[in-house]
Amino acid sequence: MSDYPPVSVVIPYSERYTPEWMLAEATDSVDAQVVETETLVIEGADGPAAARNRGLERATHRHVAFLDADDTWHDDKLERQLDAMAAADVGLCVEGEPRTMDDFVYDVFVGDLTSLMSSVLVDTERVAARFDADLERGEDLLYILEAATAAGVCLRPDLFTRRHHPESVTASGMDVEASLAHSKRFAYRVSERVPEAHPYVSIYYTQLYTDIGRSHAAAGDDARARDYYLRALRINPHPYTLAALARTYLPG
Repeated sequence: MSDYPPVSVVIPYSERYTPEWMLAEATDSVDAQVVETETLVIEGADGPAAARNRGLERATHRHVAFLDADDTWHDDKLERQLDAMAAADVGLCVEGEPRTMDDFVYDVFVGDLTSLMSSVLVDTERVAARFDADLERGEDLLYILEAATAAGVCLRPDLFTRRHHPESVTASGMDVEASLAHSKRFAYRVSERVPEAHPYVSIYYTQLYTDIGRSHAAAGDDARARDYYLRALRINPHPYTLAALARTYLPG
């Protein structure tokens, strides 16, 4: 028996998106932890946010970790995180290199620190946030931002292995305009609930409109692409947008 506190592990699962053999490997990686664990596989097709919330309600331990059914943990994942959380006196630990809170908020909201869910370990006595089931995209990032800014966050590298397969939720794709609507809803919720993200809202929309423009350009709709590039430029003449505009109208 280890000296670490036990951890409840929540794994949302839908056979529509993840084959059973991947779920089995995910649960095996939980069983391989030195830390005592309670594994809660939450089945159903009502979305990962609702499944994770049900897992939080059913968890019997103070510390709760999340694992996507198509990912696996490294063997020392939980013990390293529990050590780090105790040392830093924080309520959340995720994968990554150490950084300031300001940098963390920036990197999660508008940067590249976006594949974190399978690394999340949270102290539920310090974090009261829940996953927003009204969001089809970004509900995981919103939860992480709320938890981090409420209770502090520490980061440790190399905690899990992310695996890809054609049937996964993230690989299922979404219409460009639908993606825009979901992304705008996500940004609104972040600006509403995470004041620390306010300085980066304009950057978020600059990147969003540029990416939507690039999608329309790739589909051959240069008029729609130009419209979104101009929206982005009205917010901020960022080099990211200018480069995309040049690629569309100055080929070669």
